[in-house]
Amino acid sequence: MKPTDPLQQPLSVEELDRLESFLLSDLMPEDSLSSIEMVDGYMTALIAGPGVVPPEIWIPSIWNQEKSAVPRFSSVDEEEMIWEFLLRHMNTIALQFLNNPDGFLPLFERFSYPDEEAKELAVENWAVGFTLGMELTQEAWKPLFADEESGLLAMPMLILSKITDDYKALSEEDVSDMIQLMPGFVVKIYRYWNENNE
Repeated sequence: MKPTDPLQQPLSVEELDRLESFLLSDLMPEDSLSSIEMVDGYMTALIAGPGVVPPEIWIPSIWNQEKSAVPRFSSVDEEEMIWEFLLRHMNTIALQFLNNPDGFLPLFERFSYPDEEAKELAVENWAVGFTLGMELTQEAWKPLFADEESGLLAMPMLILSKITDDYKALSEEDVSDMIQLMPGFVVKIYRYWNENNE
């Protein structure tokens, strides 16, 4: 794609807000990825993970993990706009890893939140999204988990998503440390797959 390709343009703050409002709206099916942080984590797993997943696969899974429901778009224009926003955000993450993986930051690190509780929920949502991204192509992820050392790279996301009971045993300092480690671990996952696919 050329740099002037509109699908390579990062979303503005206003566009991120519009996308988030849509994700939180009643137009979305039940069991959808319901926050911008969750979608960001989900997309990050797909970019950092093995292989390329086409939009026809990963976008329907945002609406519903079983791909059995879709949003009630108010118009064709709205549907096209939301698809464009999703594609542009996905491309922004992909370009970040391609051009400067060490500069990667999850979306929750680039937002401000009204309080610690809201920040904690944002981190949890991001980690949930990442785990859902891994689940989308879980067969392809198996080599990472087959090795104990590389498998540990996914632990921050699995623990911070609270899908296991491990989170309850952590102190506030442990949680803070894990949040700090998470971006670096994601970059290591990206490098794991790139080195193994060369």
